[in-house]
Amino acid sequence: LSDTGTIVRILYLCQRVPYPPDRGDRIPVFHQIRRLSRNHEVVVGSLSHGGSHANARMLEKELAVRVIAPAHSRFRSAIEMALAFLQGKPLSLGYFHNSALRAAVNAELRNRHYDAIIVFSSSMAQYVEHIADVPRIMHFCDVDSQKWSSMAREAHGVLRWIYGRESRLMLKFERRIAGSFEASCVVSHNEADVFRKHIPGIPVHILENGVDIDFFAAVPRSPEGVRIVFVGVMDYPPNVEAVSFFATSVWNRIRAAHPEARFIIVGSRPVKKVRALAGIPGVEVTGYVSDVRTYLSSAAVSIAPLAIARGVQNKILEAMAAGVPVLTTPAAAEGLPEGAAQHVIVAGREPDSFAAALLEMLSNRTAMEEMGRKGQEFIRQNCTWEVKLRALDTLLQTITGDSKLSRTQETGS
Repeated sequence: LSDTGTIVRILYLCQRVPYPPDRGDRIPVFHQIRRLSRNHEVVVGSLSHGGSHANARMLEKELAVRVIAPAHSRFRSAIEMALAFLQGKPLSLGYFHNSALRAAVNAELRNRHYDAIIVFSSSMAQYVEHIADVPRIMHFCDVDSQKWSSMAREAHGVLRWIYGRESRLMLKFERRIAGSFEASCVVSHNEADVFRKHIPGIPVHILENGVDIDFFAAVPRSPEGVRIVFVGVMDYPPNVEAVSFFATSVWNRIRAAHPEARFIIVGSRPVKKVRALAGIPGVEVTGYVSDVRTYLSSAAVSIAPLAIARGVQNKILEAMAAGVPVLTTPAAAEGLPEGAAQHVIVAGREPDSFAAALLEMLSNRTAMEEMGRKGQEFIRQNCTWEVKLRALDTLLQTITGDSKLSRTQETGS
């Protein structure tokens, strides 16, 4: 409830229908909407990618919200990206542009009074950039332009040019949005530093991700031999690069010491490059699984060998919540909540360094299991959604306080 004791009506815009909450962007959106819908009226505006219409109806039923999610095909995305390119706009804006959603959002705001708009991910800000009479919160999550900049540095040829163009244009768009919205948010203290460096002069709030500790801790630890897991959506380029690096540059060193070892890549939509890794002895690619906890509970170590990592890596927090020892890189560890890094092992991204750290962990299984238990307790005490989303409650109350009070006085309620 707002400070006036009345219900706040919120329009929440996000890239994908946040159901089921099984990938990086859906997870925080689902939990934020669940939190908000307990006390407020929430309408979700999103895009229905590849048959996710049924998921929209399930989200409505589970959280008692209304969902606007017009179909958005790959063909439509490709056409819109081409138009964005010709118009000198970021390709990301084209990818997530949908005229049906734009019309629906405009109709909502024209026909009903809203007290706040929350936008998750900068590419969705295009739908309400022109709205001036409703307080808006822009949750960047991370600074997308700098993700593209990092990818440009790693890429070659035409991809380097494309990623570089995307970085420059997105930064220009991010600066414009941050300057016009009432509040800007990112997901970690490290990302806030990035924001302040590239979008100076704009205050930034931190809305950290949480973890459903009860869900991930519900399956007891039961390690089976030398099982190494990576969990993540497997059409996301940084994830593809990470598992490819490990399987081709590190894995043979682990197998030399542990011939029975297995490397299991767990995640939906594995691209051809990832599927090909299953041809390496000891490597398994699962594709989509309904419950990652089975793989986490049986793993000796969960790895996140990321070269490029923006924001908070949910895969690390979830592994910690499951009590699994974690090995990661400095790039991924930077975005962890304060105090979390001491409960994981951080190794350099060079093959020798990463392999040596993993072999050391495998030779000290008792100590690593103890580290996993302490990591799980850290998550329980500091990183639940209940704890982390209090900041969203406060921010919403701050930006709606004056407008909501005025509306209450006008109606005499």
